Amino acid sequence: MKYKTLHVKNFGPIKDAKIELKPVNLFIGEQSIGKSTLAKLITIFTDHVSLCEIVSGSNPLWEYQLKEYNLDIYKDDPYYIAFDMHEDDQAFHIQVEAGNISFYLIDGNQKITDKDKITTKIITLKKIFHEDKFAEELRKKAAAGIPNEDLLNLFSNSLYIPAERIICSVLTNLMPALYLAKSSIPKNLVRFLMELNNAKSEYPKLPIDLLNISFNYEDNKDFIILDSTQQPIPMTAASSGIQSLVPLLLVLRYVIDKREYASFVVEEPECNLFPTKQVELLRQIIGMIKNPNHILTITTHSPYLLSAMNNILFAGDLYKSGGEELRKYIDTIIPNGSLLDASECSVYSLGEEINEGIYCKSLIDPETGMIDFNSLDGVSEELGEEFDELQRAAIKFKS
Repeated sequence: MKYKTLHVKNFGPIKDAKIELKPVNLFIGEQSIGKSTLAKLITIFTDHVSLCEIVSGSNPLWEYQLKEYNLDIYKDDPYYIAFDMHEDDQAFHIQVEAGNISFYLIDGNQKITDKDKITTKIITLKKIFHEDKFAEELRKKAAAGIPNEDLLNLFSNSLYIPAERIICSVLTNLMPALYLAKSSIPKNLVRFLMELNNAKSEYPKLPIDLLNISFNYEDNKDFIILDSTQQPIPMTAASSGIQSLVPLLLVLRYVIDKREYASFVVEEPECNLFPTKQVELLRQIIGMIKNPNHILTITTHSPYLLSAMNNILFAGDLYKSGGEELRKYIDTIIPNGSLLDASECSVYSLGEEINEGIYCKSLIDPETGMIDFNSLDGVSEELGEEFDELQRAAIKFKS
């Protein structure tokens, strides 16, 4: 059995959140409710290099990780964070309680607490997806005398794709200047910009079928080509939806084809997109990343994505239990590569209750394996009640 769990208490806006990380995880809630806080913690704890650094360096390197993700503003909170990783007969546990770190590794019947043995084991647990390319890159860097700490970056396991990606059309060509200036932009954005530069070099021409456009990188400039007119438009002059979507899909295509990440966090994929495109994008992202050895975490404000995820779960259940004819029909509605069942997906809602702080609750109904109906209908019900109130007001004040 393979699973990962994260338990967060009294950290920033999070009062108490217990999360089971499955191949696909979705967090929905309002602004400033803690979605990004949880997503950044997931990025830290699902990264093998980060785990090794925390184990070997204890509190100083834990606080360094927090700072890299702008979470150090909560370092003095009376928090408790525990991460557990189970794989067959091996289990790793680490917890941080107000800065005090403890950890152990279970290997069969043996409990290991030695730092060096644990970090060696964590690195060997990392799944390598492109073994030949990885080995060649490792040889090149070692032959070039790259320091060991830089070699470790090849083992990085997590990629955080921030909502701020919309500014990438301006920043990507400034990367050398940002490095020289030792810019304080967050680590997650720097890594994303680096991978975006790599992606543009690897795929200077890439169709973006979702929006009927193509990306074109030429003479260090980014263009969008409209399929309908073949007219080139500078990326900086494109719509905000295009400026948000293109970097996201470019980087995902590149890192899945060429890199060794296994954990992907995508903040607000729906940014600046029409509802139907939000749904199509969700299905495309799931189709690209879905893999038993991958973890995809999505944060969103969009109820459309919640409903879309429910349809994916329903279709996945039908596909699993139905015959060949039903499967073929389902594939015409939602492509098979995007389907999920309840064992592959977690959906959590974050909200605030008076005097209780921020809650984090699962929206998956254990009986149906789908999203609780009341959660899906909540927004439309509120709007319906508001409309009824307006109708009552119209009758009352017209009479």
